[in-house]
Amino acid sequence: MEESVDLFGIHLACYTKSKKSGEQLIKEHGVSYIISGELEAFDGKTKYFYRKGDLIVFRKNSLIRFVKYPHKEEAFQAISVVLDESTLQDFAVQTDLKPIRKINSNLLRLEPDVLLTSYFETLRNWFTYKVNNEALIELKKKELLYLLLQHNENIGSILFHFSQPGKIELASFMNTHFRFNIPLAEFAFLTGRSLATFKRDFEKVFASSPSKWLLTKRLDEAYYLLSQKKMKVKEVYLEVGFETLSHFSHAFKQKFGVNPSTIQK
Repeated sequence: MEESVDLFGIHLACYTKSKKSGEQLIKEHGVSYIISGELEAFDGKTKYFYRKGDLIVFRKNSLIRFVKYPHKEEAFQAISVVLDESTLQDFAVQTDLKPIRKINSNLLRLEPDVLLTSYFETLRNWFTYKVNNEALIELKKKELLYLLLQHNENIGSILFHFSQPGKIELASFMNTHFRFNIPLAEFAFLTGRSLATFKRDFEKVFASSPSKWLLTKRLDEAYYLLSQKKMKVKEVYLEVGFETLSHFSHAFKQKFGVNPSTIQK
């Protein structure tokens, strides 16, 4: 069974029988609490592993690939609070924030905190009783912000950053994130460019169009994973950013002249 319920940005996810995988561009900051089960996440550089009871701050404008696992007899369940920019700006006006140290992680596991854990455990009842008052939910989000800053005042350096991504070095970003199957427009946004500028700069850096380069890069990575890491074909095609096994197999044979299943033999 899969269940997903949203109360104006407070979200409950539940997967009972099998793992749930996917990837997304995170568009707003937020915090997740793992009620049960396990979560694996990858941001292009680092793999993260979370389990029951973990609290995670996630940063907006991050690319994240995730796998959510039921554990033993328990479903995967998590509550996430999305902290949209309007809520954060209103809060910033009301408070004097002076973060001491900048935090650069896309995903930050918080140290155990009784008050934060109690906050999320209380939220479970909101889904049971179907609380649907937007003003009340907005207050609940601000309560979370106070608790987060009490827990670690430096979290403000993540949450209260309102500018769009600036123009960054293209080669490093693409070589780190080529496995993510997202539209070119999102790659452009994350590198601080319009789509037209992204394509133009890409040609200068890689001497190739983005689509051709991504296909070649993903296929080369797939060959390495199959031949050197001995991964299974059904794992590899998703790992390198293909949507379907049939598309991957066709493209792989066109480039290397053999079916991907023959590489491990």
